[in-house]
Amino acid sequence: MKIPGLFSPPVTRFIFPFRMRSVVAVLSVAALWLTGSPQVQAAEPEIDITGGTKGLRENVRLHLSLAEESCTTPLWRLNTMLNDSAAEITAAAQALGFYELEYEAKLVRNKDCWGLNMQLTPGDPILVTELRIEILGEGSQDSIFQSLYDKPGIKLGNRLNHGRYETLKARFSSLASLHGYFDAEFKQSQVSVNVAEKSAVIALVYDTGKRYRIGEINLQHSILDEDFLQRYYNIKPGDYYDTDELLELKNVYNASNYFAVASVSPDLQALEDHQVPINIDLEQRKRHAYSMGAGIEADEPRVLLGFEDRYVNRRGHRFNADLAASDIKKSAQATYTIPMRRPAYEFLRFYTGYLEEETVTSLSEKYTYGSSYSYYHDNKWLQTYALDYIQEESTIGRMLPQRSDLIIPSWSVLRTKTDGSPYPLSGWSALGRISGSPKSIGSDFSFAQFYGRAKYVKGFAYGRILLRTELGITETDNVDQLPASVRFFAGGDSSVRGYEYKSLGPTRNIYGEDFSGPLEDPAAAEEVIGGNNLLVTSIEYDYRLEDSNWVAALFYDQGNAADDTNIDFKRSAGVGVRWISPIGPIRIDVAKALDDEKSWMWHISMGPDL
Repeated sequence: MKIPGLFSPPVTRFIFPFRMRSVVAVLSVAALWLTGSPQVQAAEPEIDITGGTKGLRENVRLHLSLAEESCTTPLWRLNTMLNDSAAEITAAAQALGFYELEYEAKLVRNKDCWGLNMQLTPGDPILVTELRIEILGEGSQDSIFQSLYDKPGIKLGNRLNHGRYETLKARFSSLASLHGYFDAEFKQSQVSVNVAEKSAVIALVYDTGKRYRIGEINLQHSILDEDFLQRYYNIKPGDYYDTDELLELKNVYNASNYFAVASVSPDLQALEDHQVPINIDLEQRKRHAYSMGAGIEADEPRVLLGFEDRYVNRRGHRFNADLAASDIKKSAQATYTIPMRRPAYEFLRFYTGYLEEETVTSLSEKYTYGSSYSYYHDNKWLQTYALDYIQEESTIGRMLPQRSDLIIPSWSVLRTKTDGSPYPLSGWSALGRISGSPKSIGSDFSFAQFYGRAKYVKGFAYGRILLRTELGITETDNVDQLPASVRFFAGGDSSVRGYEYKSLGPTRNIYGEDFSGPLEDPAAAEEVIGGNNLLVTSIEYDYRLEDSNWVAALFYDQGNAADDTNIDFKRSAGVGVRWISPIGPIRIDVAKALDDEKSWMWHISMGPDL
């Protein structure tokens, strides 16, 4: 039987299989449940709810206090709780728009415990026929509230869901507090239900009041000049309050590496004249830091040592020194960094370094002295201008050693966009660099060079795809003059896998171009000398094993270096595994060269994908 009205309680029928013929019988059953064996106590009640939607069944079960009772609960208590459960079931049903629910509930006796069988008859749901949103006050013209109109999360004609209604209400308050409407309040927040017409009208009228502005900024610090720290500010007194701006300021202070903890917060206890004071508390880090680590580069283990002076002076200058050594590379570099007008986004560097690299094709010793100016644009691109003086002595193949003195100005741009995960499912990175060495400014010879690198990651239901490409173009009158560090080579874990590091490129006959005598192994007479152009492409498919940090991979690489546009592509394919560490994937690959008679080759690498 259904009772008509605006809010109709559900019709309830209780069916109990226990015939209580005497008080003794009741007490006997209760005693049996209270003094059950350990096996009975270990069992769980079986709550079987049928009828209606899955969401309705789950919500009814969540609301039932009876479902939390154990197998030792006396029968009289179960009966009492079942009688009192009507309000819980009504609330669970109405929360999902079912205002005419009928149900039958029956307690049953199972082998080791009690159980409950419940049959739901939900009736026709209440549908949303009108949604009225109105914003009053200063926020009525603010675009931050536009999403409430565009995507309220409630559609006309859909079943009424009180959970979604409460979520929508919370969005009003959240947007208001995030953007400085601290006096905002609902003038009306109501759901009007007409059970007879199966309809609901939702009305939300919100008065934002006046938006607060930034008041006094209180800065607490101890190690750096206040005027330097204020150059980080992205806010000033009189600006409209915005939590996102405060979060950005906190992040740039933390990223500066000067502070152990940076706190940027509004003082909501001191609101006055529609202004909110901002408290900034910067806790200093230790000035000096020493580091030691290990890594993998060009398939070889590498040891790293570092020293950092985080604040040489109160103007925020810093000094870094780094050493790294592997069988292939040995390097040392010292850098002095000066923050500029916008210290989080603009800095000047002076550096000097040494690099020794020995590959299967070349040996190079290079000294670098230079400076660079870097600037992060608002569009997130990092732009760098640099001027380097390089002294290099290199031996390529069996050619005679050559010494080069080059002055190299350069310009580069870099951008990385990722979802922030150690195992990103979307994102890309791009690097472009133009450099050259005009003989007119003191270099031994002239050349101009472009280098570009791009990576792209896209995830989908059954894994992700990684695309990678490299492009290099060099213009020079004499390729033979180029030192090893300026020539292009291919091969290695970040190039064409299946080939050794920098083992691909144009070749030269070690006996000379005019030699025509017989050779037992003609291929052995060819040595790789590098080229002035480069093109490498790669595609990789990854599949992450369910609920683990392990990934299986398949890949195909191709590429080579050349002295012209006619590139002899070398191809490879292979499989790999990745372990997702906090610093990014650690990769183990085994690859087979497809164009040469080479065995399978192992590659080990680590670091971010982008």
